[in-house]
Amino acid sequence: MKTFKFILMTIFVLIFLVGCVQEPEDPRTQIEFSGLVDTTFYIGDDLPDYLTGVTITDEFGDPITEITVNDDEVDYETPGIYYVYFIVLDNEGEAVSQKIYVIVKIKPIEIDYTQPYFVGVANVYYTIGEEVPDYQAHIQAFDEVDGELTEQIIFEGDVDFERPGTYQITITVYDSFGNRKIDQYDVIVMNNTAPTLFDYHRVYYFLNDDAPNYFAYIQANDLEDGDLTDQIGIIDDLVQLDIPGVYPLTYYVEDSYGLRTEQVISVQVMASSDEAIDTLNVYNINDTHGSILETDSDIGLAKIGGFLLDTTKNKPEETMFVAGGDILQGNILSNYYYGASMIDLLNVMNLDVFVLGNHEFDWGIEMITRYFNPFYEDIQAEYPLLGANVFYEGTTTRPDYIDAYAIIPKGDLKIGVVGTMGYGLESSIARSRIEGYQFANPTTWTNYYINLLIEDFDVDAVFVVTHAYDTYFNDAVSANPLVKGVFTGHLHANKVEKTQYDIPVIQSLSNARALGYMSYTVVNKELTNTGYGNYYKGNSNLNTPHQELSAIIQDYASEIDGLMNDVILTASFGYSRDTLTTFMAQIIRESADADIGVHNYGGTRDSLAYHEPMTVATTYRLFPFDNQIISALISGQQVISLSQNSSVALNFKPGLSLQNIKANEWYWVATNDYVFGNYKQFQTYQDIYYPEVVDRTAFENELRRRSETTDYFIID
Repeated sequence: MKTFKFILMTIFVLIFLVGCVQEPEDPRTQIEFSGLVDTTFYIGDDLPDYLTGVTITDEFGDPITEITVNDDEVDYETPGIYYVYFIVLDNEGEAVSQKIYVIVKIKPIEIDYTQPYFVGVANVYYTIGEEVPDYQAHIQAFDEVDGELTEQIIFEGDVDFERPGTYQITITVYDSFGNRKIDQYDVIVMNNTAPTLFDYHRVYYFLNDDAPNYFAYIQANDLEDGDLTDQIGIIDDLVQLDIPGVYPLTYYVEDSYGLRTEQVISVQVMASSDEAIDTLNVYNINDTHGSILETDSDIGLAKIGGFLLDTTKNKPEETMFVAGGDILQGNILSNYYYGASMIDLLNVMNLDVFVLGNHEFDWGIEMITRYFNPFYEDIQAEYPLLGANVFYEGTTTRPDYIDAYAIIPKGDLKIGVVGTMGYGLESSIARSRIEGYQFANPTTWTNYYINLLIEDFDVDAVFVVTHAYDTYFNDAVSANPLVKGVFTGHLHANKVEKTQYDIPVIQSLSNARALGYMSYTVVNKELTNTGYGNYYKGNSNLNTPHQELSAIIQDYASEIDGLMNDVILTASFGYSRDTLTTFMAQIIRESADADIGVHNYGGTRDSLAYHEPMTVATTYRLFPFDNQIISALISGQQVISLSQNSSVALNFKPGLSLQNIKANEWYWVATNDYVFGNYKQFQTYQDIYYPEVVDRTAFENELRRRSETTDYFIID
């Protein structure tokens, strides 16, 4: 038993001793790797430097520098998880290694939504004859991601540098993500701008005076060359300074490119006298509206002329005659000839001054100014056309053949006349006919020319003729003591009064129903008013027609006898202007096949008498304006707004009325071109239709249609 225990103890001791013996350490376990980090690689990036941040030391802590990086397993083009091995040799030359994971991924796309942009986009201006510009060179393109993209700009559009015009260039650029930027600019090819002549005016010359200074006021300017006033020339070979008359004179100027501008004016040569006069009578008509013939209410030009010509014959140096605007348009005997008949008759009546009114624009102002062009080959006016404050819009240049003032010799007197248009009367003219013109402040311009006449031309007295009535204006222009009278117009009113400076003011009704007058005594060239007022139909001075005038009138009338005298229908009842306005709204609606017709009360100028024969001349008297019918598709809201305007009448098609107009629906509304252009309700429309018919003609057509079945005109 003791032996057994001894053996067991011996075995235990041996086991213990064996367990306490330390094994020798493997040198490989003494090599230390640090800085090994798993890596993510994005396809397309630069290959990673795996040794960055990695250190390996041996069993003594010394760095091992001979390191092998084995990335043979890595496919850098294919997403996946791969091993990269770091291998070194220990002191016994045995390889020791560690590994890391390399995750290969597709690089995420960073989407750029920002457009590239242009720098330097601006219009290019080129004047023919200059060096042709590189119209692309000033444009650059940039992108926040891609940087400059100028070379990638796409230019579209052609330019003809030999032909004036505006050429649109479209530029496009894309960035690397397909973002697109488009812009446009214009290449504006211009002829060299011709020089401009301005501040020209009719020249008034009195026989035996010193030769006129044609260059006293006129100036010339050129956009490229600047002031060319000293290079202005004249052509005056047709001017005869020794024979009274109206002659053409042409100014001209050339710029450095050889472009030439010419401007024709009139030189009015007049006889003058040193003989002192002791009286002066100034006569006036305004707003005649082409009323040539005598009627129950109109005096007629033959009788007005009879008095004036008799007075002129007996006292030519003591008589003046002025016309205050709205003279031509409104009656068939004038309208048919576009005013030429009136111009002719006023020549015979020795008119001294014609002042513009708003209705002189009704046919287009060029239809009137042509009569004052000294080169016009038909009837020419022998008197000036005045509109001191009538300018091209945005300028102080008056349209051709419109002057600011007149100088009229009467005995030993020089009388100045300034003529103006009423302020704000643009609104009384169809927009299509007033576009491009403006009426400046008449007070400012009248006073300017009053002073010029006095200071530069040494006139003895000034009369003001204005197509308006404004007490402020009347007072303001009569403050100068040499202003002796103010003739007004436009209101068709009977005005006989004085300003606060005791200067007479008159207005002489309309349609040749009155002849205005102002009478003066003259002592030492000083005028003193002795009377002023109006002569009316029935006045003994106006009872005798002038034979020559009557013959001329008959010639004009006989040419259109059928239009004046052939009866189409007879009015069954008397109809007021208001009733006729509503009827015209119906005619306009039917002519355009519209839902609603609109006519302005101001477009109907007279009433129809009971049993009045209706001729074409009647249609001119009722509806004298050559207003084209226009139909526009406008909203119900605008129709409702129109119905609240007391200046127009509306007519609805059967089944439609104001009560069932829906604000958010659209309706065809026909009207005349004056209403269309001047009323805000027509400024926004979806569609437009031009029937190509004048409202008066549409009215005449309706009369003729009815005449096929009846002899009488009835408004249902």
